[in-house]
Amino acid sequence: MSARLRHIEVENFKSYKGRKVIGPLKPFMAVIGPNGSGKSNFMDAISFVMGEKTQSLRVKRLSDLIHGAAIGKPVSRSASVTAEFIIDDEKEMTFQRSVQGSSSECRINGNVVSNNEYLAELEKLRINVKAKNFLVFQGAVESVAMKNPKEMTALFEEISGSGALKEEYGKLQIEMQRAQEEINCAYQRKKGINAEKKEARLEKEEADKYARLKEDLSEN
Repeated sequence: MSARLRHIEVENFKSYKGRKVIGPLKPFMAVIGPNGSGKSNFMDAISFVMGEKTQSLRVKRLSDLIHGAAIGKPVSRSASVTAEFIIDDEKEMTFQRSVQGSSSECRINGNVVSNNEYLAELEKLRINVKAKNFLVFQGAVESVAMKNPKEMTALFEEISGSGALKEEYGKLQIEMQRAQEEINCAYQRKKGINAEKKEARLEKEEADKYARLKEDLSEN
């Protein structure tokens, strides 16, 4: 499935008062403008609609995303961001995330869904909020280039999703170690039993030899 972001619609979100439609967006876009023109807030809008957490949006509370709320003068009780995608060059799909006071609501194609369902559908479009693979923020390229091998490995695990399996992997590794220990114990027990069987066989052979010699002595 291929997906392309066509429009971003913001309504009373941060510095954007009222309803604004940003787009059409191309496969490769550069956001430019003077300081204070809203570049960072546009990035925050995309991050928000893609499921990013509040602390990554440069606000203390979810309600601060409403236009004017940061200075104590909110213009509304709600704010929203809608992302419109084109799927396989033919079908439209919309993702909307809105703020209602101190809570948020997620919608896909106008239907209310849970946060987990919302993120799961985004992952189908290869948008992973945990890996932050949908935007390249200022300084991110330099930050990645400066990572040491261990940090780089952790980054790749996060992007690939294998990092989410770390806990399960750890549990299975412990189970494997226990199973290996049980196998080693069983092997040692088997070696001991085989040694006892060998000793018993030798004793039996000695006893049989003694019995034959005793019988020969009686006959002679």
